[in-house]
Amino acid sequence: MNILDNPAQLVNLQRYPIDTLGSASGIAFAKQCKRDYERTGLCILPSFIQADALETLVTEANKASKHAYFCKNTHNAYLSDMGSTAAEGSIERRHEQTFVGSVPYDRIEGNSLLKALYLWDPLKDFIGQVLGKTSLYRFADPLGACSINVFADGGEHGWHFDESEFTVTLMLQPPSIGGSFEYAPFVRNRPDDWNS
Repeated sequence: MNILDNPAQLVNLQRYPIDTLGSASGIAFAKQCKRDYERTGLCILPSFIQADALETLVTEANKASKHAYFCKNTHNAYLSDMGSTAAEGSIERRHEQTFVGSVPYDRIEGNSLLKALYLWDPLKDFIGQVLGKTSLYRFADPLGACSINVFADGGEHGWHFDESEFTVTLMLQPPSIGGSFEYAPFVRNRPDDWNS
Protein backbone atom coordinates (compact mmCIF):
# COMPACT_ATOMS: atom_id res chain seq x y z
CA MET A 1 0.00 0.00 0.00
CA ASN A 2 1.26 3.49 -0.89
CA ILE A 3 2.17 5.54 2.20
CA LEU A 4 0.15 8.44 0.75
CA ASP A 5 -2.94 6.23 0.95
CA ASN A 6 -2.10 5.26 4.52
CA PRO A 7 -0.49 8.14 6.45
CA ALA A 8 -0.68 5.99 9.59
CA GLN A 9 2.67 4.58 8.45
CA LEU A 10 4.25 7.98 9.15
CA VAL A 11 3.37 8.01 12.85
CA ASN A 12 4.86 6.06 15.75
CA LEU A 13 1.51 4.47 16.60
CA GLN A 14 2.96 2.05 19.15
CA ARG A 15 3.88 5.04 21.29
CA TYR A 16 1.03 7.32 20.19
CA PRO A 17 -2.14 5.31 19.35
CA ILE A 18 -4.02 8.17 17.70
CA ASP A 19 -5.53 5.91 15.06
CA THR A 20 -7.51 3.93 17.68
CA LEU A 21 -8.98 6.65 19.88
CA GLY A 22 -12.00 4.46 20.61
CA SER A 23 -9.85 1.72 22.16
CA ALA A 24 -8.89 1.62 25.86
CA SER A 25 -5.27 2.57 25.08
CA GLY A 26 -6.34 5.32 22.67
CA ILE A 27 -8.81 6.81 25.16
CA ALA A 28 -6.23 6.75 27.96
CA PHE A 29 -3.59 8.34 25.73
CA ALA A 30 -5.87 11.14 24.51
CA LYS A 31 -7.01 11.86 28.09
CA GLN A 32 -3.41 12.10 29.28
CA CYS A 33 -2.52 14.49 26.44
CA LYS A 34 -5.59 16.60 27.26
CA ARG A 35 -4.58 16.75 30.94
CA ASP A 36 -1.03 17.78 29.96
CA TYR A 37 -2.39 20.47 27.65
CA GLU A 38 -4.79 21.84 30.27
CA ARG A 39 -2.08 21.83 32.95
CA THR A 40 0.81 23.31 30.94
CA GLY A 41 -0.73 24.82 27.79
CA LEU A 42 1.38 22.46 25.68
CA CYS A 43 1.32 18.85 24.49
CA ILE A 44 4.73 17.54 23.36
CA LEU A 45 5.05 14.24 21.47
CA PRO A 46 8.76 13.39 20.97
CA SER A 47 9.58 11.04 18.06
CA PHE A 48 5.99 11.33 16.82
CA ILE A 49 7.10 10.62 13.23
CA GLN A 50 8.77 7.32 12.32
CA ALA A 51 12.51 7.81 11.65
CA ASP A 52 12.44 6.71 7.99
CA ALA A 53 9.39 8.87 7.26
CA LEU A 54 11.06 11.83 8.96
CA GLU A 55 13.95 11.67 6.49
CA THR A 56 11.50 11.83 3.60
CA LEU A 57 9.60 14.74 5.19
CA VAL A 58 12.87 16.64 5.65
CA THR A 59 13.83 16.02 2.01
CA GLU A 60 10.40 17.22 0.84
CA ALA A 61 10.54 20.34 3.03
CA ASN A 62 14.06 21.23 1.89
CA LYS A 63 12.97 20.85 -1.73
CA ALA A 64 9.91 23.04 -1.12
CA SER A 65 12.01 25.71 0.63
CA LYS A 66 12.82 27.28 -2.75
CA HIS A 67 9.20 28.53 -2.68
CA ALA A 68 9.59 30.22 0.72
CA TYR A 69 8.70 33.87 1.04
CA PHE A 70 11.08 35.50 3.53
CA CYS A 71 10.21 38.44 5.70
CA LYS A 72 12.39 40.37 8.08
CA ASN A 73 10.53 42.82 10.24
CA THR A 74 9.98 44.38 13.62
CA HIS A 75 6.72 43.88 15.48
CA ASN A 76 5.24 43.72 18.94
CA ALA A 77 3.95 40.59 20.66
CA TYR A 78 0.45 41.25 19.28
CA LEU A 79 1.73 41.49 15.69
CA SER A 80 -0.03 44.85 15.56
CA ASP A 81 1.07 48.42 14.91
CA MET A 82 3.53 49.75 17.43
CA GLY A 83 1.02 51.98 19.21
CA SER A 84 2.40 55.44 19.82
CA THR A 85 -0.58 56.00 22.11
CA ALA A 86 0.36 53.01 24.27
CA ALA A 87 1.70 53.69 27.73
CA GLU A 88 5.46 53.83 28.16
CA GLY A 89 6.73 50.38 29.09
CA SER A 90 3.64 48.70 27.61
CA ILE A 91 4.14 45.40 25.83
CA GLU A 92 2.60 47.10 22.77
CA ARG A 93 5.80 49.15 22.48
CA ARG A 94 8.27 46.32 22.94
CA HIS A 95 10.08 45.59 19.68
CA GLU A 96 10.58 41.98 18.56
CA GLN A 97 12.56 40.86 15.53
CA THR A 98 11.47 38.15 13.10
CA PHE A 99 13.36 36.75 10.12
CA VAL A 100 11.68 33.65 8.72
CA GLY A 101 10.57 32.17 5.42
CA SER A 102 7.25 30.46 4.83
CA VAL A 103 6.22 27.98 2.16
CA PRO A 104 2.44 28.35 1.71
CA TYR A 105 0.08 25.39 1.50
CA ASP A 106 -0.56 25.84 -2.21
CA ARG A 107 3.18 25.39 -2.91
CA ILE A 108 3.42 22.07 -1.05
CA GLU A 109 3.18 19.28 -3.61
CA GLY A 110 -0.06 17.33 -3.67
CA ASN A 111 1.73 14.00 -3.31
CA SER A 112 3.83 15.07 -0.32
CA LEU A 113 3.85 13.14 2.94
CA LEU A 114 3.29 16.38 4.87
CA LYS A 115 0.06 17.06 3.00
CA ALA A 116 -1.05 13.45 3.47
CA LEU A 117 -0.43 13.75 7.22
CA TYR A 118 -2.29 17.07 7.38
CA LEU A 119 -5.31 15.54 5.60
CA TRP A 120 -5.32 12.38 7.74
CA ASP A 121 -8.53 12.33 9.81
CA PRO A 122 -7.13 10.47 12.86
CA LEU A 123 -4.61 13.28 13.41
CA LYS A 124 -7.35 15.93 13.17
CA ASP A 125 -9.60 13.94 15.50
CA PHE A 126 -6.79 13.47 18.04
CA ILE A 127 -6.05 17.20 18.09
CA GLY A 128 -9.76 17.86 18.57
CA GLN A 129 -9.87 15.54 21.59
CA VAL A 130 -6.82 17.17 23.17
CA LEU A 131 -8.43 20.59 22.72
CA GLY A 132 -11.82 19.39 23.96
CA LYS A 133 -13.51 20.16 20.62
CA THR A 134 -16.46 18.00 19.59
CA SER A 135 -15.97 19.20 16.00
CA LEU A 136 -12.70 20.35 14.47
CA TYR A 137 -12.25 21.48 10.89
CA ARG A 138 -9.19 22.02 8.74
CA PHE A 139 -8.22 25.57 7.88
CA ALA A 140 -9.78 26.63 4.55
CA ASP A 141 -7.05 29.20 3.83
CA PRO A 142 -5.31 28.02 0.62
CA LEU A 143 -2.04 29.60 1.78
CA GLY A 144 -1.98 29.13 5.54
CA ALA A 145 -3.77 25.80 6.00
CA CYS A 146 -0.47 24.01 6.46
CA SER A 147 2.81 25.78 5.87
CA ILE A 148 6.53 25.14 6.24
CA ASN A 149 8.63 27.60 8.21
CA VAL A 150 12.16 27.96 6.87
CA PHE A 151 14.89 29.41 9.05
CA ALA A 152 18.10 30.49 7.33
CA ASP A 153 21.28 31.48 9.19
CA GLY A 154 20.36 34.24 11.62
CA GLY A 155 16.67 33.33 11.44
CA GLU A 156 14.49 34.08 14.43
CA HIS A 157 10.87 34.42 15.37
CA GLY A 158 10.29 37.05 18.03
CA TRP A 159 7.88 36.67 20.91
CA HIS A 160 4.28 36.87 19.74
CA PHE A 161 0.76 35.76 20.46
CA ASP A 162 -0.36 33.36 17.73
CA GLU A 163 -3.20 34.70 15.62
CA SER A 164 -5.23 31.52 16.09
CA GLU A 165 -6.81 29.70 18.99
CA PHE A 166 -4.17 26.97 18.88
CA THR A 167 -1.13 25.96 16.86
CA VAL A 168 0.28 22.57 15.88
CA THR A 169 4.02 22.56 15.18
CA LEU A 170 5.88 19.60 13.70
CA MET A 171 9.63 20.12 13.97
CA LEU A 172 11.25 18.23 11.12
CA GLN A 173 14.85 19.28 11.52
CA PRO A 174 16.60 20.57 14.63
CA PRO A 175 18.99 23.51 14.25
CA SER A 176 22.73 22.96 14.45
CA ILE A 177 22.88 25.70 17.11
CA GLY A 178 20.28 27.80 18.92
CA GLY A 179 16.69 27.17 17.98
CA SER A 180 15.18 27.24 21.46
CA PHE A 181 11.41 27.04 21.45
CA GLU A 182 10.03 29.14 24.29
CA TYR A 183 6.45 29.66 25.33
CA ALA A 184 4.61 31.22 28.24
CA PRO A 185 1.43 29.37 29.23
CA PHE A 186 -1.83 31.00 30.25
CA VAL A 187 -0.88 34.62 29.51
CA ARG A 188 -3.40 35.32 26.77
CA ASN A 189 -6.37 37.49 27.79
CA ARG A 190 -5.22 38.05 31.34
CA PRO A 191 -6.19 41.52 32.63
CA ASP A 192 -2.53 42.56 32.68
CA ASP A 193 -1.40 41.11 29.35
CA TRP A 194 -1.41 44.54 27.67
CA ASN A 195 0.58 46.16 30.44
CA SER A 196 3.16 43.52 31.38
